[in-house]
Amino acid sequence: MKISKLLMLGAISLISSVFTVSAVAKPYPPGTQLAARQEITLNNGGEVTSVDPAKYAAEPAFNLGRDLFEGLAIQDKTGKTIPGVAESWSVNDDNTVYTFKLRRSQWSNGDPVTAHDFVYSWRRLLDPKTASPYAWFAAMPKIRNSAKIMKGEADPATLGVRAVDDYTFEVTLEQSVPFFLKLISHPVLVPLHEATVEKHGAAWTQPANIVTNGAFIVSEWKVNEKMVLKKNPHYWDADNVVLEKITWLPIGDANVALNRYLAGEIDQALSIPSAQKKQLLKKFPEEVANTSASLGSVYYYMNTVAGPTQDVRVRTALSYAVDRDIMTKAILNNGGVPMYTLVPPQTDGYKPYTPEYATWTQKQRNEKAKQLLTEAGYSKDKPLKLTFTVPTFSTDVKIATAMAGMWKSVLGVQVEIKQLEPKVFYALKETGDIHRGGWVADYNEASSWLDVFVSSGEFNDSKYSNPRYDQLMQASKVLSDPSKEYREAETLLINDMAIIPVYRYGNDQYLIKPYIGGYERTNPEASYYRKNVYVKAH
Repeated sequence: MKISKLLMLGAISLISSVFTVSAVAKPYPPGTQLAARQEITLNNGGEVTSVDPAKYAAEPAFNLGRDLFEGLAIQDKTGKTIPGVAESWSVNDDNTVYTFKLRRSQWSNGDPVTAHDFVYSWRRLLDPKTASPYAWFAAMPKIRNSAKIMKGEADPATLGVRAVDDYTFEVTLEQSVPFFLKLISHPVLVPLHEATVEKHGAAWTQPANIVTNGAFIVSEWKVNEKMVLKKNPHYWDADNVVLEKITWLPIGDANVALNRYLAGEIDQALSIPSAQKKQLLKKFPEEVANTSASLGSVYYYMNTVAGPTQDVRVRTALSYAVDRDIMTKAILNNGGVPMYTLVPPQTDGYKPYTPEYATWTQKQRNEKAKQLLTEAGYSKDKPLKLTFTVPTFSTDVKIATAMAGMWKSVLGVQVEIKQLEPKVFYALKETGDIHRGGWVADYNEASSWLDVFVSSGEFNDSKYSNPRYDQLMQASKVLSDPSKEYREAETLLINDMAIIPVYRYGNDQYLIKPYIGGYERTNPEASYYRKNVYVKAH
């Protein structure tokens, strides 16, 4: 998941199951006066553990990945799949064999990018030796033998991908998966330069060694301080990339990031503390920009197999006692919309599910929560005690503190909040009773969220397991319209209360320097590419 783009590649057309694309163009309107220095500084929200695409697990890494590497496809500013390294693609009659024709492009060292690079990287992603947290993503669309390879039951060489020739890449699925083409723009499905990876091992991502095929390359990386990217002169569309330098900062505190924005040290302030937001938006009207509602939802995992939260009555009581209206309007004030389920209603082809408790007043939810907790055996003399683990991002700490306060006030629950540095938090396997979750869609389809909670799901941190849920998600993969299965699956998940849904991302306002162009945040999947950004004369 877990960030717009103005790439003008022209329209994609479907003719006899073949996708083609017209010529590219400059990312800025005719007549735009550009600044002499094309450099921007952005906040990435936290340090990344690696820029190896097989090691990505959260949005900060995906941000960098979209700058450094390019896969078969990318997305436009509306979230539509458009060609990347692949100029065109076709599919056979039963929608199981996809053939991608690659453009003549180069690695940052001048070597050609070929179909063999995709074969190597996709096999590596699924190889258990790589231990990729996103291997499941390549296995999900049923690429031939992918599930067996991921489990160590088949050799990576048997994966259903092959280089027909240097510039023709073929993917064979075990069965038709209607949303396969929505997946191919994901940052983990990019090619890798095999010689570099094999020569340097884990050190291949260091600035002195790394070879990329995206619009930028890493020129400097000071852990917990900054990562500097410079334009890749060998990128196939380099003539239309305007930025020369991007400096990414790993600032987790929204107040610190805002202060540096106001001081002119950062060019974009995405998260404005609620206490200052109204005043700042009024004070800097020329710097205010709008987001579109993105395909993201924030929820909290509850341990369903150990500790007090293994009792569904406890989990349900905790969810009911969270006042989502106060959370979104008074505490966050970021355009968020209260959520009582998992999948955002704007998801393509999805029919929203509304649980009964979403129609109650907060007073009714609180009363039911008290009843459930009493039934579970907790009282004033025997209070419920919980551990709540969150990353040190200021917004996450604020939400956790508010939730803990609500639980104490309504239910008398005693909560220990554990704050961990982001990279430690994301690497953590045992996270206590409750911990921060959330998901931004990897593709615009309900299964992007629902697949997380199958019994074997890589990110199923609630350890939720329901055989019927698994059956529904398995059956959905071969249906042209799986909305019925999705709705039933989400109903099970919410009735079993494996998570506490809190809010989804809605339309919001943020600050961006008025001289920054091409960074419209309208992509519903929050997939943004700095190759489309430019600095106007100012």
